[in-house]
Amino acid sequence: MHKSKYLAYTYLSIKTLLLNKSILFGFLFNLLIALIVAIYLIIFQPELSLLNDGIISYHSSNALRVLNIIIIILVTFLFSSVAAIMQSVIDDRDSKVTEIINTSIMEKHYLFGKVVTAFVLTALFMMSAFLAVMIAGIVFSIFNPYDFSVFSDIIKPVFAIIDGETLLFLIGCFGICMLMLITSILFTLSISIKANSLMDAFPVSLLVFLPYFLVFGLLIFLPSANSELWMTIAAVASFLPIFSPIFILIYVLLDGFTILAFSAIIISILYLFILFKATANIYSYAFYVNEKLSLKQLMKLSAKGTM
Repeated sequence: MHKSKYLAYTYLSIKTLLLNKSILFGFLFNLLIALIVAIYLIIFQPELSLLNDGIISYHSSNALRVLNIIIIILVTFLFSSVAAIMQSVIDDRDSKVTEIINTSIMEKHYLFGKVVTAFVLTALFMMSAFLAVMIAGIVFSIFNPYDFSVFSDIIKPVFAIIDGETLLFLIGCFGICMLMLITSILFTLSISIKANSLMDAFPVSLLVFLPYFLVFGLLIFLPSANSELWMTIAAVASFLPIFSPIFILIYVLLDGFTILAFSAIIISILYLFILFKATANIYSYAFYVNEKLSLKQLMKLSAKGTM
């Protein structure tokens, strides 16, 4: 029965999401931007530096450069998802969804549906962006004015260096990124209850991006060549709640999947279940009231479920 309630609300939430035209508009916007970049390259032909052995070879600064790109991509997609999540929670609190939760489902069913829906939303944003880049790439390859081939000189060399071990490493890194994404979504749901209107949503949403802003700051102020310093910071921060997934990724990019990395991943997954339970406790009270709650009050609710 409980399982059917989880699935029922998740199905309803995703069905509502798929009817939302913002996904189509998001794809068209991504396609427009990608085509503008492709047309700019075709017309103005700026100098491009292709992949070379120096970039492909391992170095701590290269690993941190890859990390920078990953974070920028995740933050870009999370920005849209966080806004959508907070808007949906505000709308639900102002509608009759609170009555439905009171009578038909529990807070944990509601949260599970929201987490899955937000994850699907972010995945759709990512796929639409990837599709837009592919279309723009095809357009560029057709009218390519440069003396290199997109397939032979860029795509083929990349796939040539991916052996079985590298593929497993990439799959592992992708899994950590998904863990990072789910943690951010659940953290968004836990603090979005602070926002009673769209005016309150923006400052609250900044808390979600705090781990990413912290890493951006470290990338700016710490020397990228000092791999030992980065590994020490990542090893310690990999066991901190909320912050753990992003620092696990840093550690893995620098030192691979060691015993410490696997231990941190397991603990981070445990943190995820604890965060889900804490968020359900928060919603059991805060979802039905209109008063503004401080972070201290939210922390108290997360532990007890009552004020």
